[in-house]
Amino acid sequence: MSGFVTWWDGVEEWLTALSFVPQLLVTLAVVVPVAVVAAIVLNWLVTMGSRVFDRRSFADDDGSGL
Repeated sequence: MSGFVTWWDGVEEWLTALSFVPQLLVTLAVVVPVAVVAAIVLNWLVTMGSRVFDRRSFADDDGSGL
């Protein structure tokens, strides 16, 4: 774990030493793909959760229409 922390400190120091425009470009190059992947995973989880609850509602349906 200390190796990762040391690496992260180096990345953070390198990034803060850059001027604004390169900081922005590097951050966007990392944040945008991470956000897209997070959105895809969240969409998949919500879809799977909806399917589970949808199946339960059909199983509880007694056909009365209410």
